[in-house]
Amino acid sequence: MALAIAVEPRSQSRARRVQSAPPERHLALVPETTRRTLRYFAAGAVGLFLLMGIAIGFQAVIAEQQLKLDHVSGELRLAKLYEDQLRQQRAELLAPEYLRVQAGLQGMSQGLGSRFVEIPQDVVAQVAIAISSMDPQLANPSPMSKYNPLAPLATLQQTQVTP
Repeated sequence: MALAIAVEPRSQSRARRVQSAPPERHLALVPETTRRTLRYFAAGAVGLFLLMGIAIGFQAVIAEQQLKLDHVSGELRLAKLYEDQLRQQRAELLAPEYLRVQAGLQGMSQGLGSRFVEIPQDVVAQVAIAISSMDPQLANPSPMSKYNPLAPLATLQQTQVTP
């Protein structure tokens, strides 16, 4: 395919034209575009399209990872707040004022004083002799024995409590 372009000759003198005939035109041939140029252009366009697609896909993966990270960060922040609330509750439950009130509600009262009594050696010896002559099951009861007043506490300690 050839394309013709009109090119006017440059005149040396710029005199006024009086002719009524149209000026003479000089035509020049423009080389046609070759198939090789079209292939290069098509390959460049396809390459550019693929490069843009890869860039968009990469951005989508980054955005997805960012959303996951934001979600995990939010859960972590909520877990820390919950941990702080539990610590606050624990501190309130272990506060001396709270323990004093709860003990009073259960009928306990504060001791007025303490008195230490020294046990004589002969009393200690008599108790040791009395224990040695006892039945071993009564002298040293197992934690589950019916003679042990702390048996219910031992059963509670043996069971596993899951939070």
